[in-house]
Amino acid sequence: MAFLDFLNPLSHITNGLTKAYETKLNAANHGERIKAEVEIAGLEAKRDAMIAASIHDKWWSPRNLMGWSVAIFVFKIVVVDSTLGWDVTPNVGSLVTWIVVTVIGFYFVSKSAEKITDTLAAAIARRGAK
Repeated sequence: MAFLDFLNPLSHITNGLTKAYETKLNAANHGERIKAEVEIAGLEAKRDAMIAASIHDKWWSPRNLMGWSVAIFVFKIVVVDSTLGWDVTPNVGSLVTWIVVTVIGFYFVSKSAEKITDTLAAAIARRGAK
């Protein structure tokens, strides 16, 4: 799983948030709880900055260029080769296919993963506030 962590740069932040919330809940004294709250605030700020940066990407950002490249490739395979029957694209190999599927999966899963992470963090925060 560590190999795929580069696909989700928020994973180390969400893992840190989980540990920080657990530390806050299990704090033996007020000082430990305050230390955990400071860590949580810092990690949440990093998370929010990364999400805001990804939402407001420029058209030349690597994320957008990769997404548009895959979209053009899939359009060409589906419309030009399959629908029109021109069949001019050679077999690109399993590595390119894996990359295309990974990028498509990332675009569909990233927003859901963000919502799930926010929901879990809010639930843990509510539990810690009790």
